Amino acid sequence: MSDSVPAIAALVREQLDEAPGEITEASLLENDLRMNSAQVIDLLSRVEDHFGCTIDDEDLGNIHRVGDLATIVDRGGAG
Repeated sequence: MSDSVPAIAALVREQLDEAPGEITEASLLENDLRMNSAQVIDLLSRVEDHFGCTIDDEDLGNIHRVGDLATIVDRGGAG
């Protein structure tokens, strides 16, 4: 598991009114965590602030799972 997954999971839990069950690398943001598009954008902003990285626009379409976001964070954001 990526080192950033627990921190991303904590950010998700802070953001959502209803805390979902276990959050793993495989958790789908929209399906498993029931996040709408506005919540996903807010999460991306929180992740950028927390980790001090920038997520490229070209990466946005590739972020479906917590693990996708963790991969971007682990490489330092903008690729």
